[in-house]
Amino acid sequence: MNTNEQLLTSIQNMGRLMRREVFSHKNFCQDISHSEIEVMFFLKEKKTATMRAIADHLRVRPSSVTPVIEKMFNKKMLSRTPDKKDRRTIYISLTKNGLKTLVRKQKDMHEHIKNFFQKVSEKNKKELLKIINTIVKDYE
Repeated sequence: MNTNEQLLTSIQNMGRLMRREVFSHKNFCQDISHSEIEVMFFLKEKKTATMRAIADHLRVRPSSVTPVIEKMFNKKMLSRTPDKKDRRTIYISLTKNGLKTLVRKQKDMHEHIKNFFQKVSEKNKKELLKIINTIVKDYE
């Protein structure tokens, strides 16, 4: 296996392990799904988005996003605002309740990630962070 294949395999394994560490805890997934978390992070960054933009972000069809958005709307996590120029276009955004839920879940995620990396030395964490930041900077 060449270096690029090893990198890909290692990154996939690490992603799988990190998702398992964060999303397998009962307290984390008790009241919210992974898709809902993804929608909230996206809307926090974008402020407002159409169903199409949310579906594109999640890499699914808009019809697959509708039940997720409806569930979140019923939980008062999202609001809908019609476009003033085109009534067919609806913008989705986080409510104060949605943002509060996201902040709470982010704290939980940070705690789980901290636990995930507890066996890694501070020196290795800094080196990993340096590498990740270099990659991100190159692709932004």
